[in-house]
Amino acid sequence: MKFLMLVMMMSVAFGSAGYVKVEVKPATLEVENGTPASFELRLKAGDGIHVNAVPPITIKTTTDGAELSVSDLPRTGDYLDLGRPIKIQCKVTGLEPGLHRVDFVLGYTYCSDNEGWCRMGKDSTSIEIKVKK
Repeated sequence: MKFLMLVMMMSVAFGSAGYVKVEVKPATLEVENGTPASFELRLKAGDGIHVNAVPPITIKTTTDGAELSVSDLPRTGDYLDLGRPIKIQCKVTGLEPGLHRVDFVLGYTYCSDNEGWCRMGKDSTSIEIKVKK
């Protein structure tokens, strides 16, 4: 029983955050209501880890008034090309001018080349947007 609890604690402690890191650029995105704008995500994977292109990455916003979608997913065969950014399209509607935080969840599959396993990763992150008048 102690061994099982240890394994369960390790799987929580070493989730996707331990293998894959998500970076958002720019830190603040300027947008106008109703006009699409774009930003970039970069996934950084640890040694011996790759991120699959199939199934594709998913992105879901948890902020009302904002829509996000993947507009360019760089690939090398069945894997993401981690040397190039993932382009995300952002469209906001009905937000007051000023600074807002858009929260979203990124879903992806990552695998260990050395150990032969794959896992689903989900990372919650955000981007700050400045809505123009």
